[in-house]
Amino acid sequence: MKKTPTPIKTPLPSTEKSNTTNKVGSENNPLSALLIASLNMSWQLAIVVLVPILGGFTLDKKLNAQPYITIVGFIIAIIGTVMVIRHQLQLFGPPPRVNNKEHRS
Repeated sequence: MKKTPTPIKTPLPSTEKSNTTNKVGSENNPLSALLIASLNMSWQLAIVVLVPILGGFTLDKKLNAQPYITIVGFIIAIIGTVMVIRHQLQLFGPPPRVNNKEHRS
């Protein structure tokens, strides 16, 4: 009779996720995480600010309703900016707490 080779048992990767894997840059170094977050937030802010303001300005010109639609676009841009910043803060979580006793000399 032929013997079949016994399969090599390798440990399976853990299916449990740690609390830090859902945070941006938690496994990378902090500088690259900051760079990625800055670039991500910059294009989001550019779209959120430029589209409503330029759209409002263009509609004001076409409808001769200056400056009312531009002001509405500006208000929409402010709300969108707050939402983008709030989203980025939620991705990074609260800042780490520093124990004041350790910093006293």
